[in-house]
Amino acid sequence: MGPISRWSSSKRLAMNGGKPFLKEGSMCVTSSRQRRKGGVSPVLPMKEKNTPYSVTILTMGCRVNQFETDLILKMGLDSGLHTTDSVDDADIIIINTCSVTQESERQARKLIRRLGRDHPKARLVVTGCYAQRSPETFYNQPNVALVVGNQDKKRLWHLWDQNTLPKPCDHPLTEPAEPGNSDAGGIAAYGPILDHSENRARTPLQIQDGCDRHCTYCLIPQVRGPSVSIHPDRIMAQAERYLQAGSRELVLLGIDIGSFGRDLSPPWTLAQMVKALLPLCQTGRLRLSSVDPMDLDDEMMALFAPGSPLCPHLHLSIQSGDDLIRKRMGRQGSRQELLMRINQLRRINPHMVFGADLIAGFPTESDEAFANTHSLIAEGGISLLHVFPYSQRPNTPAARFPSHSLVPEPIVKQRASILRQAGQEQFNLRLKSRLLYPADVLVEKVDGAWVQGTSEDYYSVRFINTLADIHGAMRRVDLTEFDPTQEMFLGVVPQVSTDLSTGSVDKW
Repeated sequence: MGPISRWSSSKRLAMNGGKPFLKEGSMCVTSSRQRRKGGVSPVLPMKEKNTPYSVTILTMGCRVNQFETDLILKMGLDSGLHTTDSVDDADIIIINTCSVTQESERQARKLIRRLGRDHPKARLVVTGCYAQRSPETFYNQPNVALVVGNQDKKRLWHLWDQNTLPKPCDHPLTEPAEPGNSDAGGIAAYGPILDHSENRARTPLQIQDGCDRHCTYCLIPQVRGPSVSIHPDRIMAQAERYLQAGSRELVLLGIDIGSFGRDLSPPWTLAQMVKALLPLCQTGRLRLSSVDPMDLDDEMMALFAPGSPLCPHLHLSIQSGDDLIRKRMGRQGSRQELLMRINQLRRINPHMVFGADLIAGFPTESDEAFANTHSLIAEGGISLLHVFPYSQRPNTPAARFPSHSLVPEPIVKQRASILRQAGQEQFNLRLKSRLLYPADVLVEKVDGAWVQGTSEDYYSVRFINTLADIHGAMRRVDLTEFDPTQEMFLGVVPQVSTDLSTGSVDKW
């Protein structure tokens, strides 16, 4: 996981109208601990009158963080901001951090140190999951002016305007949210409805935040809080806004989308939400992000039938294929139940493509337990793997395993490599059969005569198109070969091609 994910964006905002974020002599947030140490957050000096301050936002980690970055930007724009182009011109840099692994935190620290070194005149604002988990990590970092936890993301611009800022992360997230509490849930539940951003053909749409599962290796409930569903009316309004602005694919995301609707009154299910959205996507398509396969009931699985706007692609949160390890992880369902759901989905739609998250080297993972996870990849035909070496997170039950139960680091790395190789083998097998039928490609990039986009089953496809401007169009493409150097299929558009998003026919 790199410091800026493929869903990341770098946005530069500048205040107009001569209204700066920080006035001369204003106080930035400090904690009581920081004041005891004598630490003081730097204050951005006033610019000349009517000279705007510029702001950049850098996003790390998951797609939920990216969606929240978009919301922060929208709220800034609504407050009178506008975009600029150069990160080097930024007066204020906001870093939306990730805390899912030790490596993601290491990369965040590295990025923040580099920004402080390379941009000494800028002031840094640290937010996101790492800021929520360990705000004191950043108090005395060079140029860090403010640390804002996840719950306060929705108030970030208000905090700047107020100049008198509360302590960071002063809302505990480990207690259940009270019904009707306006602070329950993050920025996605109460932020603005977004317009189409960055001319995206594929657009993320958050439907849920937080998690109630408390898996033994995971600290997400500590930094995201309990599961909170976005209200269906708000989801529908956001979907309609995106589609009206030109989006052709909506990607439903959350921390745990399988739990969507359980906290609503009356309760909803994920299947109900998908059913409500599908009529809006008749000229486009709908995609689910990561989901626990045990949350896929018969009603939900039936929606993947051929011809549905719901994409035949799922990324499954599996973590382990061994029953004992799954139990120690706090995961629901057995190995057999996982395979039953995968096989049922393939019976419903033979073109289903599966990805999965797997953890290598969880404490007490024996050779036999690892073999069960390894063999699950081939048995399930899982071809798009995300493999994570086990990363011990503080204040989690798994961190309390005795040292003798830990898998040695060289073995963890070896097992992770073996799992990735097994996934690559399944990917290669899938490539051969994928050439046998055309792909419906949503065009996301036009580079001269070359066009690039994403297929319904989540492959990158590149082809030549003679039309002048087809960004956001859906093209049926015959796949001819796979280019391993670019990690994408190459294809050709038939001489009579239908724009699947409009139904128009183009003759070449």
